[in-house]
Amino acid sequence: MRIPMVDLERLDDELKVIVQKWQALGGDPNFIRTFGRLPDTLKSFLRFYSPLVRKGLIEFRTKELVRLRLAQLNDCRY
Repeated sequence: MRIPMVDLERLDDELKVIVQKWQALGGDPNFIRTFGRLPDTLKSFLRFYSPLVRKGLIEFRTKELVRLRLAQLNDCRY
């Protein structure tokens, strides 16, 4: 079973801004569209997760390569 994604127009204003910024960087909005059904939970997660990915001693590119490798090892198709 697949979780239907929320249309971009139906996201709340704060999530729309996040999607616009993410798309401007070449990002795919499907994560936000999928979890946009729970906007408060999603926003809490993003406040926690974003600094882990964007800040710290390890550069973003290295973190992204690790995430891709983990996805590959776990047969994650997304």
